[in-house]
Parts: sequence; C-alpha cells; structure tokens
Amino acid sequence: MPPERLRGVPSAKLRAYLALTAAGTIAGLTLGRPELVALVAPFAVYVAAGAVWGRPPRLALGVPVLTARVQEGEPVLVDVGLEAEGDVEQLDLRLRPHRGLAAGIVPAAGSGPAWGTGRRARGGSATHSADAARGTMVRVAVRLEAGERRELRFALRAQAWGAMPAGALGGVARDRFGLIDHHLATRRLATVRVYPRRETLVRMLDPMELKATAGSRVAPNRGEGIEFAEVRRFAPGDLVRRVNWRVSARRGTLFVSDRHPERSADVILFLDAFSDVGPAGSSTLVSAVRAAASLATAYLDRKDRVGVIGFGGVLSGLGPRLGVAQLYRIVDALIQSEAMVSYVDKDVSFVPRRLLPAKALLVAITPLVDERFVAALFDLRRRGFDLAIVDISPVPMTSPGRGRGDELAYRLWRMHRAAVAAQFERLGVAIIEWHEGQPLQVPVAGLSEMRRHARRQVAR
Repeated sequence: MPPERLRGVPSAKLRAYLALTAAGTIAGLTLGRPELVALVAPFAVYVAAGAVWGRPPRLALGVPVLTARVQEGEPVLVDVGLEAEGDVEQLDLRLRPHRGLAAGIVPAAGSGPAWGTGRRARGGSATHSADAARGTMVRVAVRLEAGERRELRFALRAQAWGAMPAGALGGVARDRFGLIDHHLATRRLATVRVYPRRETLVRMLDPMELKATAGSRVAPNRGEGIEFAEVRRFAPGDLVRRVNWRVSARRGTLFVSDRHPERSADVILFLDAFSDVGPAGSSTLVSAVRAAASLATAYLDRKDRVGVIGFGGVLSGLGPRLGVAQLYRIVDALIQSEAMVSYVDKDVSFVPRRLLPAKALLVAITPLVDERFVAALFDLRRRGFDLAIVDISPVPMTSPGRGRGDELAYRLWRMHRAAVAAQFERLGVAIIEWHEGQPLQVPVAGLSEMRRHARRQVAR
C-alpha cells in the first residue's frame, strides 16, 4: 500500500502553547517579572522539543466495501485496513455515511485479524463512538505502533434504496507531541447498490393470454404437458403414448388422456415517472419502485419473461427476458428511477415496439396524477393490450387547504380520480387502489379477483 499523503496543520495545542509563551514573555519583559517568563518556559521547551524530535506519522490505508449489493434494512460493511511505518500516537478516523445510509450500528473496532501480512499487533488500542441519534458520523480513535497492521470494520444500515457511495472517510493523525494535526485526504468510498425491500407474493395476477413458449403456467388449451385435463375416446391422429391403458381395458375401447401444456407469459411493469407525491422515503414513486421489484421477483420465479418501462420525463426500459440476471437488470434500472419535470406531451408512440410485445400483460403502477400517463394507459387499452392498474393512492399524502375554495378543489380532484377509475372499468381494465401501510398482496389479490370476475361475465 502506498503511504497516505498528509496535510499538516497547527493543532489547537500548539496554538495555545505559543499564545501562552508569547503572553508570558511579553508580560515578564514589560513588568520586569522574570518569574512570569520562567512560568511559561516549559511550554516553549515543549514546542521546541516537538519541532526537533517530532516526526510526521507515516501510514497507509486500504478501504474495501465488503457489501456492494444489499436490501433496505440490511447492513453495509466497510473494512479499513491500517498499516503504520512509525508510531502513531493517535489516529482519529471519521466516516460520514451517505444520507441513504445510517450509522446506527456502532463499528466493531479492535485488533481483529491481520490485514495483509506482517507483524502482529503489539498492544495497540482503539475506542469508538457514533452519533446514533442522528446517524451522521462514526468516529474511531486508534493508537498504532511502528510496523503494526490493524483492521477496523464499520457497519452501516441501508435505510433508502438507490445507488450511492457508501460515504466519505477522513481523519487526523498525531505524533507523540500532538502539536501538528496531520489530516488525511478525504476518500470517497465505493458505490453501494441498495435494492428496494421486496414483499413475498403468494397470489399473482394471471395474464389473459399465454405465449407459445414453455413455462410454468398451466394453459387452458390441450396439448403436451404434465397437468391432467380429462379422459376422452381415442380419435384418429392421437398418439399412442397418450392412450390411457387402464381406462381402455375397463371400457373395452381406446381412451386417451388429455393434458394442459405449460406455457409462459410476458409481463411488462409500466412505471409512472411523471410525478412523485408525498414525503421523501414514503412517496408514491418509492412505493411504486418497491412494488415493481416485488412483482418482477415473483413473475421471474414463475419462469415468465419480465420487462420494465419507466415512462416519464426520460423514457427508459428493458425488454422482457428470463432469469436471475434479468432480475438484477430490472432492479438496477428501478433504483435509478426518479420523477423528472417535463412539459413534453408524450404518448405510447415514444415506446419502442420491442418493449411492448403482443399478448403481454401490462401492470401499470401509478398515482394517476399526471394526465399524460393516464392518456397513455387509455391508448394502450384501445390498442388491445391486456392492462391492469395498481393505483398508488396519493389521497393520504395530501390534504385540502384552509380556504373554502381549496376544499372545493380538493373534493373535485377526488371526484375526478373516481371518474377516471370508473372509465377504466368500463373499458374492461382491472384497477384497484393501494393505500399506504397495506401489504402489496392486497391490491394484487384484488386485481386477480376482478379479472376472474370479468372472465366469468364474458363466458356467460
């Protein structure tokens, strides 16, 4: 490890000693009192000794971030490896985490395992403290002897999703005299990807149509598969391997077993990035990203192809694919989501066709605030897409004003929201409100029941 570049600054101790020496000397000469000069002489001797025998500390730091990907609420581990070429009387390390990370977990500091190779620790010491109330800073004080190598581990708590640097590390080193503060250059730590907290979904929203590719969903039609459908009489063209010999022996004629094939579906998560309502950390966009991550995980576990479209100020999207790699791609794209102010009148013609395959299930996650996104949903339905809407209700995050006109406008806005939802229902679109504090399973199960009811109505 190359040694750190240190910037020397006179310490408060040096400034105080110089001030006392100067004040005592001037007072003694002015008043003719040599005892005043003798009183401050030790301070002058101490400063002179520090200037002659004081040596700037030489040390090296290595700062790997052990956890580059975590979920909300999980710890982010940061290791700080220290190597001292000479005695370091005191090293004050200061780790300021990113605002999305909290220093609520006090770092584990101590000799621990040796970092790299070299001599073992010989009696070094460490103390630590954290501003746990605000979670804005972690401080560790370490004493190192010449040739000693130490490892300090910090644990931060991820409290908000996003891609962010783990924080900034700086510090001050002092020699045995403590007259010069040797400041370490502030080092920005590696980027940490904090993924949204995902919910486990048991009941999922099924698409109206399935793809011809193999998957884990049981198709309603008959074909090659595992799931049993029914037993019927043999017909010309039936394969011999489908003959049910047990039933055929009882009936005296050939019967075959029909089965349901296993098919997959294309699911597109349509994210509203035009608007964001509510306080930071619990706004509609934060809830939308968490819902999209949970839905993507559940659908990919069912071997469906999943894609995502962020429709807002900047259009972004991923085409539908399978596998764990696609899940990481989707979540990495989701944590980059942010509401951007835009006055461009966009519609779905801006969306490339590869992002909207035929027979795909579109799950829109939106607060139904921006008219452009609402118009895009109407356009998608008129084009024949299978659409379902999770309405992240912004009503609990808003309140009417104090004036009578403000209250009237608030009531009209809520009536307009209800009218838009009713219009979607008339077009055969399942739409349900998701209120703050509800598990995601509640609106998903509600959408599934609404679509099942709509299918029964069509069948009649």
